[in-house]
Amino acid sequence: MKILSFQLKDNTRKWELHTMVFNKLTLLVGASGVGKTQILRAIHTLKEIAEGNSLNGVEWNVTFERLDKKIYNWYGAFETKEVSLFIDEFENETNSNKPKLIYERLQVKDKEQIIDRNTDKILFFGNQTIKLSPEKSVIHLLKEEDAVKPVFLELMKINLSNQFGFSETKMQTTINKDILTDYDTLSKIIESEFKTSIKLYIAYINNHKVFNEIKQRFLEIFPTIEDIRFSEQTKDSKTAIDIQIKEYNVDFWISSKNISWGMMRTLKQLSELYLCSEGTVFLIDEFENSLGINCIDEITHDILNSHRQLQFILTSHHPYIINSISHNNWKLITRNAGAINTHDVAKFNIGKSKHEAFMQLIQLEEYQTGTEQL
Repeated sequence: MKILSFQLKDNTRKWELHTMVFNKLTLLVGASGVGKTQILRAIHTLKEIAEGNSLNGVEWNVTFERLDKKIYNWYGAFETKEVSLFIDEFENETNSNKPKLIYERLQVKDKEQIIDRNTDKILFFGNQTIKLSPEKSVIHLLKEEDAVKPVFLELMKINLSNQFGFSETKMQTTINKDILTDYDTLSKIIESEFKTSIKLYIAYINNHKVFNEIKQRFLEIFPTIEDIRFSEQTKDSKTAIDIQIKEYNVDFWISSKNISWGMMRTLKQLSELYLCSEGTVFLIDEFENSLGINCIDEITHDILNSHRQLQFILTSHHPYIINSISHNNWKLITRNAGAINTHDVAKFNIGKSKHEAFMQLIQLEEYQTGTEQL
């Protein structure tokens, strides 16, 4: 999917992101504390809602494009309930006090509304459905319906990236190796629901050229590394796997738990670029974290030159990253109390030269203070 525009309001925190427009690559820039990280988290709430979570006081409105170029608009709002400091340990799914949806609508651009919901009823293509959970999005409740399933699957491609290598926190995990035999092509690996580390492992055991491509890029970034491999141990039909690296002139292989965060993060980002599903939306906060200048240079290059149908929404304070990305892709973030605004830098007469643009950006009062100048 590609997010075209998005806005969100959180009535419990008195926080609002005004309508924001995105490119294939969008870099959020601005002072610390203006809300760049919150924007990424706000976008990720779309996935949480689609997964069936009830989010107190949240209102959202998103327009996005699927891989088949269909454009959807999805918006809705949860009621705002008083937040209690006491936790009811007996609260459960069948007897909860979770916020209910006030309204929810889904429509393909210029076509009939698919979902039209209010507090009294849910209409699906104009026909009233049976009573469904008032706390869960219809995207979740009807995710197996032909008209809704593609939307649900697209929203599942929103990826809020962590900063610590692979999502497993370390590259050691246990799998049932028997289930991997069907994933003998790159397209099957890419479209599988496995974690990135398992996809990389499948490419390794199948000796697929994509593993060698990822390895080669990794070795180019870290010239002291000679090779990469997976180590395996099988017990009771379960296989424990661990990725390892071999340094030049060193006689032993280094386990994932002893590999630096910068190396693991780089390997993760490379693996995701090659192995994620088409249409993945990457949300990466402070892109430079844990990366050396050599990693920043190479990974930024790979992102900028990716020909896959991916979307990147990044935040950064690093001069190299900001300067490497065209100012046409910058969004300057400012904040007025709980209201977050985004600005195309063209409105500030930013110059055409990359160097000139960066120097003009960092001298802006709005960049330095995070507030809009009247």
